[in-house]
Amino acid sequence: MVSFVILNYKSTNDTIECINSIKKLKGEYSIIVVDNNTLTSEEIKTIKSYTSDLVLLDSNVGFARGNNAGAKYAITKYHPDFLCVINSDIVINQIDFIEQINSLYRKYNFDILGPKILPEASESCNPFPVYKTLEEVENKINYHKKLIKIYQSRLKRFLLRIYVARNRFKKHSQNTNGLTEQTNVGLHGCALIFSDKYYKKYKDIFYPNTFLFHEEEFLYLRAKNDNLITLYSPKIELIHKEGQSLNKEYKNNYQKLIFKNKEIVKSLELLKTEMMK
Repeated sequence: MVSFVILNYKSTNDTIECINSIKKLKGEYSIIVVDNNTLTSEEIKTIKSYTSDLVLLDSNVGFARGNNAGAKYAITKYHPDFLCVINSDIVINQIDFIEQINSLYRKYNFDILGPKILPEASESCNPFPVYKTLEEVENKINYHKKLIKIYQSRLKRFLLRIYVARNRFKKHSQNTNGLTEQTNVGLHGCALIFSDKYYKKYKDIFYPNTFLFHEEEFLYLRAKNDNLITLYSPKIELIHKEGQSLNKEYKNNYQKLIFKNKEIVKSLELLKTEMMK
């Protein structure tokens, strides 16, 4: 049995579309929605008309802790074989999705499984290119700190727009979803399948101290340190609409970019500390 954990943040319509796509799948499942303190009383009634399993959090605790709360609820109530933790802006159109998860587990005995993510975009591909060294992390921290300063300055934003305009026709390489199954790889956080073998080992499925961004590196570090099996397989696939929650939270694009980069820096600083242990 698969428990689907969906994290909701100002995304009721997306969440309902996600639920409806799950209900078309073959196999046994449960659907748990976790809300980061955004639903109105009417929206609560609406969500409950689609699933009775609704976890209402008292505050916005972010991605990791929100999903940890949903996972604990699912584990306590359903004791599932697998936890499928997905963003609310995910749609699953593969009818045999659950059957394929079971088949892959029989073959690989995985701890964490990542699907093929469509549409093929560099921000959401699997296998996911996680940062694996302290040097990479430190370089990215400095990079995002520079971006924050640029976005906070009107003059620097203006110069950045000129630079982008002059270079917009240059070809840039783009990551693509893998065509073959791969083990011991980084996996994108928008959709992860955890086996019961994994969740029985840990208090939380995600490292709980990040708010947003780079949860993938913490999972990869845990997998590496504890000899876990991470698996990417194109035999399971889904659609990720990408970035819907942040778009609803920030109408001003630069405010969104400043917030995003500040949270990235916070997460990378925590990752740096973990890597140095």
